[in-house]
This record gives sequence, C-alpha cells and structure tokens, in this order.
Amino acid sequence: MIKFFRKIRQKMLTENKFSKYLLYAVGEIILVVIGILIALQINNWNEERKEQTKLINVYRLIDNDIKSDIKDLQRIVDFYSDKKSVFEKVVNDSISPDLFDKGLSKLLTSHPHIILNKKGVNQLKELQINDTLSFSLNDIYEWMDTRMLSLENSILAEILDHEKYLRDHYKWYPEWRINSISQDMSNKELHNYFLSSHTYRNRVTFTYALIKRYTGMLNALIESLTQFQEQVDEIIKEADDKIL
Repeated sequence: MIKFFRKIRQKMLTENKFSKYLLYAVGEIILVVIGILIALQINNWNEERKEQTKLINVYRLIDNDIKSDIKDLQRIVDFYSDKKSVFEKVVNDSISPDLFDKGLSKLLTSHPHIILNKKGVNQLKELQINDTLSFSLNDIYEWMDTRMLSLENSILAEILDHEKYLRDHYKWYPEWRINSISQDMSNKELHNYFLSSHTYRNRVTFTYALIKRYTGMLNALIESLTQFQEQVDEIIKEADDKIL
C-alpha cells in the first residue's frame, strides 16, 4: 500500500501536477490522521472493556464476601437469641435451678467473633470508582470495622473480666471451667453464686445491655448488606446479559 501511494506521488511530480499532488498529500495526511484516531479509539475501547471486566470481577468477589458476612452476622444473632430467655430471667431476677440446664452458669463464657471479608471492598477502593454504591460499601465496612468490632470487644472484655473474677475468688472455678453445670450439680456454693449472687446478676445485666445493642446493630447491618448485595447482583446480571 505504501509503494502504491509512493508511485502516485512520483507520477504527479513527474507530470508537474503540483496542485493535484498537494490535494493528494492533504488527503493522505487526513487518511493517516483518521487511521490514528481510529486506532486510538479502538485502544480506548479495549482499555475500557478491560477496566469494566476488572470491575465486574471485583463485584463478584464483593458479592461472595457480603453473602459470607451476612451468614456470620446471622450466626451471632442466632447465638444470642438462643440465650435470650435465660438472660432476661437473670436480669428480671427470676432465676430458678432449672435454668442451669439451659446454660445459666455459662452466660458469660463465650462470645462468637466475626472476621470481616474485606478483600473485595479493598480492591474496589484501589480502583477508585467514584459512585454512590462504592462509597456506601466502603463506608459500611469501615463502620463495621470500628463501631461493630469495638462493641464486640467490649462484650468480650466483660466476659474475660468475669472469668478472672471467678478464678481469683472461688475454689470451684476449675470445676465450673471444665464441666457442664446442671441443676443436679452437687457443689452448693457454686449453685448459690449463680442463683443468688448480686455480683453475677449485675454482671449479666450489664453485659446483656451491651449484647442487645450489639445484636440490634447486627440486624440493621444484615438488612443493609442484603440491600447492597441486591444492587451488586443487579450490576453483575446486567454485565452477564451484555455478554450473552
């Protein structure tokens, strides 16, 4: 093709047709410029397609992360829901020996912990996407990282402090720590602590107040994350439909 245009130029110069040559030269320049612009546009399309593909892959990761986090949050809500009736009986001073079989002595022994799945959100942050959904996802995960985990740590601190108190004040601590305590348990001193101790009731009451705030927060987060997941699912579906 280049040899072809070169022959045309040489022929025009030989025949002294300068005006035609000039017109031809301008046309050739325009064609070159158009070719460059087309190439740049194609390159831009390819880059945009790569960026869009990368974004959709990040959204797929976020979708999986949110599903996993919702499941974990619900697991913790269910954990405390199972203990709710016993907590409230202690708080309301309605303690009876049968509650030992329902976990009375173990209310302040364990606290489920959540590890947030933030890989997708962190990758989204790196892409620097400035839309409402991206900002909202970043905000809710940062909020969970601070407020939610802070309250979770407060509950854990109360549980650990109570265990240290039992360790330092009661000989029956090893028995309580190792065994499942039932209403048929023979250690009367152990029974009396959980049935009538103001210290235990006060600690349970304080910790339960934290737990109610915590589980209320978790329920709100589950609702919000579910809505975000629906939005992400819609974006992924639209992308998949375009491919099809």
